[in-house]
Amino acid sequence: MSWKCNTCGLEHDELPLCFGFNAPWPVLVPEDEFDRRVELFPDLCIVDGTNFFIRGHIEIPILDHSDTFCLSVWSSLTKASFEQVKNRWAAPDRGSDPPYRGLLSNAIPVYPDTVDLKLAVKSREPGLIPLMTVESNGHPLAVDQHRGISIKRWHELACCLLHDWLQ
Repeated sequence: MSWKCNTCGLEHDELPLCFGFNAPWPVLVPEDEFDRRVELFPDLCIVDGTNFFIRGHIEIPILDHSDTFCLSVWSSLTKASFEQVKNRWAAPDRGSDPPYRGLLSNAIPVYPDTVDLKLAVKSREPGLIPLMTVESNGHPLAVDQHRGISIKRWHELACCLLHDWLQ
């Protein structure tokens, strides 16, 4: 199955391993108010000066495959946690920081009710995006993250996500 990437504009023959969201809560801020209300950086975001977010990866192992399936998503953080992340952003040892508590801030179309799922947000060394672990144990996303998915399931998820992203 070939597909054309909306970001790079190139045709690809293999299914992607990573899907991501450009911003948290895009439906809460109308497009015509975005520039006024949102401070968006590649991995950090502030909405209305009172809502704080960090971008990270939910990695899902693919069984019998060397790669992982990745969802690049946003998590809310408390102001104190956000300030701590900002202050430690360039610290070479930030990977040793304890995880921050957050809430998933994107609706992932292939999983039910993902907004506000509890997350552990783990910083890694500079240059690496934080890792997010879903803490809602019975949720299908948490089950997939902890148990892994088959190659067939990866293909199903990727095809569904491509359909949503390419529309």
